[in-house]
Amino acid sequence: MPDVTPRLDPQTKWRLHSAAAEFFFLLNKGYPRTASLALAGNRHDLDASERMLLSRGIFSQKEALARHAKRRLPPGWRRELLAVDGHNVQITIESRLYGKPLLKANDGALRDIAGLSSRYRMTETSVTAIDMVVAFLKLFPPREVLFLFDAPMSRSGELAAFYRARLAEAGIPGKAETSRVPESEFPYHRCVAASSDRAVLDSALRWTDLACLVIDYFGPPELAVDFSGLLLARSVKSCPLEANPIFSSLP
Repeated sequence: MPDVTPRLDPQTKWRLHSAAAEFFFLLNKGYPRTASLALAGNRHDLDASERMLLSRGIFSQKEALARHAKRRLPPGWRRELLAVDGHNVQITIESRLYGKPLLKANDGALRDIAGLSSRYRMTETSVTAIDMVVAFLKLFPPREVLFLFDAPMSRSGELAAFYRARLAEAGIPGKAETSRVPESEFPYHRCVAASSDRAVLDSALRWTDLACLVIDYFGPPELAVDFSGLLLARSVKSCPLEANPIFSSLP
């Protein structure tokens, strides 16, 4: 796998983690997410890409712990339906194959930050990612698997067809279909949902990070940043941001 993941210099990493700790603190105090991110980002002079890291990687302790509590590993889905958020898993794995930056969030999920969704196109790398997913599922098979892909995205039907063929070749019982809004069609009450999408994780009774598991199996990812430790650590007792007048008018 090529590795072109940018490595943060010590000063940038310190700024980012300092901003993350303050953002985490403000979320735990119940301040609005958008205002908290703006204030922490402005205070530490974060650029747009660094703010994106915080946005996708930091959640309140209550929110993050709730997601951790519902997470399942492969032995936990052997007798279950595994419902896969197709493009979410596919794009995360392809991002790793392309050497794009990934982050580990404090809710336990591995997320891409490359923004490939809007311009996703199938390539030879897509087929490699499909083969990785199917090989992993053959080693750790669920009772049945259902892949749902975003119908509005380019060539989603072709992607679903590739998965159907590979699943059949591997003898894995399952389906691969397109849906206008996959996250609204997951049978949450009777499945383990495979995704790192916030909406899916919050709706699911049980979830797993299939992309992370596949990537770890074939070779651990190079992370742009790892926020997973910002979960149980004692948050700071006070925060300079609270003195900012913007918060005096917030609930």
